[in-house]
Amino acid sequence: MLGKTGVHHYIGNNTELGTACGKYYRVCTLAIIDPGDSDIIRSMPDQQQGEK
Repeated sequence: MLGKTGVHHYIGNNTELGTACGKYYRVCTLAIIDPGDSDIIRSMPDQQQGEK
């Protein structure tokens, strides 16, 4: 963790990440600034071996 910021490594390519975000283009980096009312942080599976 850098600056107490969690890092999640997406298993897939940048086109799939863009599609998962509802975008029609490739995404290489994604930051959640304000999760709002969504459960996106809590719904992420715990992948301790993939986090750095």
